[in-house]
Amino acid sequence: MNTALLGVSCGSTSLHFFLSAMSLLSSSTTTTPKIKAVIFDLDGTLLDTESLSCRAVIDAFELTNAPLKPAIRSQLKQNGDLLPWELKRQILGLRGTEWVPITLGYAQEKWDWVGHENGLDWTDGWQSRSNKIDTQESETRQRIVNTFTEAWEKRLGDLCEKVVACPGALELVRALSEHGKISLAVATSSRMEGVKKKRRQHEEMFDFFEHVVTGDDKNVRNGKPAPDIFIETARRLNVHPSECLVFEDSLQGAIAGKAAGCVTIAVPDKRMQKEAFLSHSDLVIPSMWHFQGKKWGIDVDMSIHSNDD
Repeated sequence: MNTALLGVSCGSTSLHFFLSAMSLLSSSTTTTPKIKAVIFDLDGTLLDTESLSCRAVIDAFELTNAPLKPAIRSQLKQNGDLLPWELKRQILGLRGTEWVPITLGYAQEKWDWVGHENGLDWTDGWQSRSNKIDTQESETRQRIVNTFTEAWEKRLGDLCEKVVACPGALELVRALSEHGKISLAVATSSRMEGVKKKRRQHEEMFDFFEHVVTGDDKNVRNGKPAPDIFIETARRLNVHPSECLVFEDSLQGAIAGKAAGCVTIAVPDKRMQKEAFLSHSDLVIPSMWHFQGKKWGIDVDMSIHSNDD
């Protein structure tokens, strides 16, 4: 197996966990794994930040002195300050270094956005058209991405006082904690500074987690869909990735969970096609209220408490 293809470059210890998990999985593919830990994605899985995130992305154009055209801004406002789904589905679960270039390229192609003062091309395929990017251009691109990401994070932080938990999230986390034999953690593409702001109104939930591993963690070299963050989180919990159950709302996150060797449950946005997740997850459910853990030896059945449609 070529682990490099999976982006496993987060240290020898994490690589050891990954290889051990793969060995365990290949030797017992017909056995349902016993779960010792549950790892949650944050945005869109535990906290309903996605609408706020869209608003922050839209506002970041103006905050970085490269505003969208008034007609486009008005159109987005009429749509509740939500990003078009064709863009949103591409960037769900990615780190800023990955989603910002996609967003800028979409804005140039679909919204006739003129870009920043340097006029760089961000449309699809710009990397292949810029094989000989000089150092100055590379530094300029990195600066723009960092500035946009920081503007987005700051704006999202301002909006996060309004963020609410996803349906059934707190109740499931609490039920798993009361189970007594399950370790809990968060693995999010967000940076730690952003997580600190998002969790302010949800410390009751975060008190249950042993670890919160973020996208800017020094031991997480590659973002989702690479498995690095789940391998690192399993290492900190001192369990094999194959003994971890992952909850994810994004396709990129589900791919990462499965690549790490974890049991993966997808809780996708209602606009996502369920079929897209079937080959990248062990189960797809509409919300946390639909989780039943008996299959994995977890005595938690959220459906008996469900008030979710």
